[in-house]
Amino acid sequence: MVQLWLFELAKGIGRLFLNPVLYFSILLVLFAGFIRIKRERNDFNVRVHDQFHELKHLLPAGLLAGMSLSIITIITGLTIPLEMFALIAITTILLGVIGNARLLSPAYTVGLPILIVFTITFFSVHIPYTDTLLENSRFLIGIPILLGVLLLSEGILMLKNGLKDVSPKLRTSRRGLTIGALQIKRVWLLPIFFFLPAGPLTAPFDWWPVIDWGTETYSLILVPFALGFQNQVQSSLPSQAVERLAKQIILLGVIILAASSAGFYYQEYIPPVIAGIAILGRLFISYRHRVRENNTLYYFTPRNSGVMILDIIPGTPASKMELKTGEIIQACNNVAVSNKDELYKALLKNRAYCKLEVLDVKGEIRFEQCALYEGDHHELGILFVEKRSKGNRDRAM
Repeated sequence: MVQLWLFELAKGIGRLFLNPVLYFSILLVLFAGFIRIKRERNDFNVRVHDQFHELKHLLPAGLLAGMSLSIITIITGLTIPLEMFALIAITTILLGVIGNARLLSPAYTVGLPILIVFTITFFSVHIPYTDTLLENSRFLIGIPILLGVLLLSEGILMLKNGLKDVSPKLRTSRRGLTIGALQIKRVWLLPIFFFLPAGPLTAPFDWWPVIDWGTETYSLILVPFALGFQNQVQSSLPSQAVERLAKQIILLGVIILAASSAGFYYQEYIPPVIAGIAILGRLFISYRHRVRENNTLYYFTPRNSGVMILDIIPGTPASKMELKTGEIIQACNNVAVSNKDELYKALLKNRAYCKLEVLDVKGEIRFEQCALYEGDHHELGILFVEKRSKGNRDRAM
């Protein structure tokens, strides 16, 4: 029995590499890195992170989340037919192509397939390779639970990991002013174990599976889920925006999980209702964020006193001084500054040393200092927002 389970476990892992979502996610983040660098160079003549930055963060956090969720799915014996996984994969790829990471919330990638399956079963629409779905719709009981768990994962990952990919950009306001914005974008790949409703495995316990498809034999499969989000922040610090969005998504996930319990009693209509709530709820969260950003005063704007930091390039003197987005440099080498040129001239007063007076986001003054070396005294690694004339781009300092 143990050898059989280990063999099926190995086969389940091997099936991961047959899923197109795995390769699509890699291509998606590589393309995202290319677009990000192109935009950053256009705005600042420098890139913040390298081409493979998004790829390096694709799997680590998602792997940990996937392992945690796999424990839940294995204990409950969550069984889903292969055709449903194929439909989720197709939906994920289509939404990724259409909206990039913006549409990779499980509310859409799992919610839409639930509605599609309900439609074809309710109206008995014949679509190739969906005969199994038409024969037995019991698996729809477990899908809303999966949807709720994935929404919770999305919110938790945003809280813990959502600020890994923040990219600065420059925009022109409706009044023609140069303002700064930060694009927050993340894609996670979560590999999760599930059971297919056919195979050599049988129930090891009387109470197992808790959530089944009405079959007596099973096989394992490791399925990659691509989760992502993408938002622009210009009216607050990115940490505040991410925390607000993440908590709203977690609340939506809790609501979906609570509503899913009703699916055991009203199996026919509850799953599509839950999917509809998830889709509309996630759309409302995104809409509310956009309205807030458009109707609130811009945060990253040129200042009359001091120079606001839009972003910091990793590995630079500014990074070593632990300067942060949203802070304001008020003086450099004991000289008050109000723009990038004044900061540059103040740096030239001492080519080997830099002392900054910084106003942090809490309104408190602190002093930072570091040694500068020949060749990099004018490259602190700070990206600014400052007034610019037409045809002239802001540059990094």
